[in-house]
Amino acid sequence: MKTLKHKKTITKRSSFPYKVIGLVLYLLWVQPFGANHLYASERKINIEVNDVTLIDVLKQIEAQSDYVFFYNNADIDTEKKISINMKDANIKDVLDKILNEYSYRINNKKIIITAKRQAPVRTNKISGVVSDDSGQPIIGGNVLVKGLNKGTMTNIDGKYTIDVPDSATTLVISYIGYKKQEVEIGDRNYIPVTLQKNDVLMDEVVVIGYGTVKKSDLTGAVSSVKTENLPIAANTSVTHMLAGQAAGVMVKQNSAQPGGGIEIYVRGAASTGAGNDPLYVIDGFPVTNKSVEPESGNRYEYGSRNPMNSLNPNDIESIEILKDASATAIYGARAANGVILVTTKRGKSGKPIVKYNANYSIQTIAKRLEMLSAKEFMNVSNEISYQKWRMDNELYPYGGELEEDALPYKGNPYSPEEIAAAGEGTDWFGLLTRDGSINQHNVSVSAGTESTRFLASLNYYKQKGVIKNSDFQRISGRINLDQDLGKYVKAGINATYSTIFNNNVPLGEGNAENSSLLNSALHYDPLVPVKDESGNYALSPTLGMIPNPVSMLEITDQTQTDRLLANGYIEATFWKDLKVKLNMGIDKNQGRRSTYLPKSTLYGKQEGGKANINENRTVDLLFELTANYTKQLFKERDRLEVLLGYSYQQENWDGLGAGSSQFFTDLFLWNKLEAGNVARPPVSSSKGKNELGSYFGRINYSLLDKYLFTFSLRYDGSSKFGKNNKWGLFPSGAFAWKMQNENFLKDVDWLSELKLRVSFGQTGNSNIGGNAYEYYEAGNQYVFGDAVQTGSIKSQLENPDLKWETTTELNVGLDFGFLNNRITGSFEYFHKVVSDLLAFRKLNSLMEVSTIADNIGATQSTGYEFSLNTVNLTGPFKWNTTLNISSYNDRWKERNPDVVLAPYEKEDAPIRAIYGCVSDGILQIGETPPASMPDLLPGQMKVKDLNGFDPNDGSKLLGHPDGKIDAADRIYLGSTDPKVIIGFGNMFEYKNFDLNIFFYGMFGQYVANSNRAKYGPSGCEYILQRQNYSKEVLEWWTPDNPTNKFPSGFYSAYYGGDDWLLEKVSFVRCKNITLGYSFPHKWIHKVFSQARIYVDVENPFIITNYQGLDPEMDSKGGYPSQRTYSIGIDITF
Repeated sequence: MKTLKHKKTITKRSSFPYKVIGLVLYLLWVQPFGANHLYASERKINIEVNDVTLIDVLKQIEAQSDYVFFYNNADIDTEKKISINMKDANIKDVLDKILNEYSYRINNKKIIITAKRQAPVRTNKISGVVSDDSGQPIIGGNVLVKGLNKGTMTNIDGKYTIDVPDSATTLVISYIGYKKQEVEIGDRNYIPVTLQKNDVLMDEVVVIGYGTVKKSDLTGAVSSVKTENLPIAANTSVTHMLAGQAAGVMVKQNSAQPGGGIEIYVRGAASTGAGNDPLYVIDGFPVTNKSVEPESGNRYEYGSRNPMNSLNPNDIESIEILKDASATAIYGARAANGVILVTTKRGKSGKPIVKYNANYSIQTIAKRLEMLSAKEFMNVSNEISYQKWRMDNELYPYGGELEEDALPYKGNPYSPEEIAAAGEGTDWFGLLTRDGSINQHNVSVSAGTESTRFLASLNYYKQKGVIKNSDFQRISGRINLDQDLGKYVKAGINATYSTIFNNNVPLGEGNAENSSLLNSALHYDPLVPVKDESGNYALSPTLGMIPNPVSMLEITDQTQTDRLLANGYIEATFWKDLKVKLNMGIDKNQGRRSTYLPKSTLYGKQEGGKANINENRTVDLLFELTANYTKQLFKERDRLEVLLGYSYQQENWDGLGAGSSQFFTDLFLWNKLEAGNVARPPVSSSKGKNELGSYFGRINYSLLDKYLFTFSLRYDGSSKFGKNNKWGLFPSGAFAWKMQNENFLKDVDWLSELKLRVSFGQTGNSNIGGNAYEYYEAGNQYVFGDAVQTGSIKSQLENPDLKWETTTELNVGLDFGFLNNRITGSFEYFHKVVSDLLAFRKLNSLMEVSTIADNIGATQSTGYEFSLNTVNLTGPFKWNTTLNISSYNDRWKERNPDVVLAPYEKEDAPIRAIYGCVSDGILQIGETPPASMPDLLPGQMKVKDLNGFDPNDGSKLLGHPDGKIDAADRIYLGSTDPKVIIGFGNMFEYKNFDLNIFFYGMFGQYVANSNRAKYGPSGCEYILQRQNYSKEVLEWWTPDNPTNKFPSGFYSAYYGGDDWLLEKVSFVRCKNITLGYSFPHKWIHKVFSQARIYVDVENPFIITNYQGLDPEMDSKGGYPSQRTYSIGIDITF
């Protein structure tokens, strides 16, 4: 209660306790005094006001009388405007006039104002059952009263009961995977409802650029992936899960470390200078996907990271990959490499739904490189030493000299007694590795009315890597809100914030003092102990520049990345055909890396301790305005959709770095840079900005629901382009023919869909960096006088004509569906040309910069894609299958004229071609060396003499052998690109059990066995310098083991034949096996609406002819791939 004169106040925030108190006060203060209307009727007042608030009128009445007003703020509108002119009037007459919308009572000198008592709303109780088209009850279906915030859910038997007011006319029934249905209430009290399943092909809605479309109305090449079919357990990002899931998409993992980098190629990788990353669009926000993780500031690499790690995979509803020009041209200068649209989950109308899922995983190294044990190392060293003595002295079988004529053999490096006492030695790799683990928790809450829908989620993900000190931790949260602001306006927000913490270890392929942790471990002498007698980390007596592997665990290297990605929209509907939408957002990324190399490490000791702090930050701002007009024409026979839009996006970035060394203690790490004692501590900073302004439009026209036309156009202006080429135009057109709707096919019962698609258009690749502009580098030091001076030097020349790379693409597709869409799929053929490649042209000048960025050359790609989805069995036992097959060929079309090709290289060769000599077996004892290799020794690799240089023109080939081995004998061996990529999955359901098995594979790619080249039987005489090798050297050629598998340890790189380290690889990897069990609803319905437990194995096995560790990730000293065992639970409240 609130009074204008009394000091006692009860605000509108009162709830049940305050209502009780108010009632007690009313009984104590008001009722004992009885009613006194006589005074009110006799007292006269004058009121003359115009358009003033009700509260002011009440104040005037109180000023002219002894009355005091009591009311609840929630019951009356005190700001209501009043106009009244009454003179010498009774108070009751005035009150009747100004309080006609309320009730009031006069007791003594108190006037109590209350809201008018509403007549009770008459309701009817309606019940029914909701079932599917097979008669099975639908559990948890939503039943809403249309137009009211009132609803219920079906029970375990599909039954519902709901109180419906007399004014209600319609019920809305919905369930995931089924068509929403509206039913008239009429005079019925029992309403059964049968929901029809959404047609997988015809009614599925697919997200496209700036809109959605029914899958049956697509004119472009789009692959759609639903995350409900993807195993999320052990995946840090959604990009990890895409391998093999979509035709035309190749996923390449650069590093198996926690949160490791991923490369995704959509229809090949045809750009040679501007990158091949697709454009990511998250809930309508085109993101740069640029990593903000800074460099370490020291000599060690840390592997690559995936910028998509910030996005919680559990939040994602679907992923669409736009592949051809018709689908991607709406994104213009950034769409040449395809567009990946990520749509997150949103709230739905109905009761609150709380979902919680958790999983725990154990990770083991899938396959490790087996190195020589101490005993094996000593025996091989003795063998190499002895064979080297025989070779140096040209003894049999390396020559004709007799052993008694040779210099005396000094003896083996290791005696039999030393070998017997050696044992296994130090397992450096084992000391650095462990079993990893993953712990993940995710909770989401979604709810909504017909006008308000929201979803909020929290995610915690922690991974302990299989290499010690390598960890990944993510904490993220998301809020999605959609609000109807009346009938014609709605608004919403999408916001996610994440914090990622990484502990890093030194990785990479560096050698000697730049060796990574694993590279050092694999090469390190197994006879060296971890620490020496003084307690310091021991060093190899002959390879002292390679750091002790275990000492590198002392390095502290931490990264924190924070990301805020948020956008809001407001959409207004004008008339019923025109919608205008404003979308604004921000993507703020900040990465900080702090490293310290203590003096207990080799490099840290040289630097006296070395600390670095580096920060990078990017802030992207987005403003978009679109208008979408939709109209049914000619008695709804045709349909027209027109999209017009404007977009402005600004990318800002800056960076800052500082470091120091020569610390008197390691205790400070990087927290006291001023404690370093270095004369010129390194500092750096950077800043920049890119802007993109765009106008775009699209027209879709459906004629007779048979012929579909799409035309799109985008006009992009970018600050990255040269001043003479600021704007680019990117058009596309597409046509689709729904043949199943033609008279000659519509009566074919087994044909569900047959649609032919043709598209042609252009897109651009604006990822050309800052190469259009002139740059100067600061910090270049030179000596002037007696001091070191800091200056600046030109590092890049301006090219005002530099522009985007242009991709021109033709696509032909055929979509099909048979047997009521139990068999669906598509076939695609594409041909694209990438012109105006970013390259560097040589200058004929004596300037400090001898090259300039330019648009030179072209490539071309041709490929095929096939997708198939089948429903094999239905009923109690269900079985679905998915299959996709892709093939592409990236080749040169036009070369940079400044690049001089070798005689054996072809102008139109594959972009990632491999050239080399061809081996011809190992020269055996007693075999005559080839005439082209007269000095070849037994155990060394023979090389085929295939060609020679023209003696009259050294740039041309003879076309026949010339009796010697040189570069003319090199030929095209193959390409690192696979010939075929496949994905194959089977999903089984029986009663409450589900089983999902998924495979993907690649065929026909050439892979260099880099571990064999570095740690295997090639030049293994370095073992005499106490550098370890893999167990493969036990199978190399020796006079006592004249094998043809591996050459001897004295294999010469020049005579070796490049192809023996190259393997034509095919593999099929079992990506995941997931087995789940869903608890019957009758067991859990008192607490949960759904509950499921599952176990999952990721990367359980691989079928391959590759002899290395992993055909996808086999870099020298790279982070090992893992096998992951998971257990998890999904529950819904």
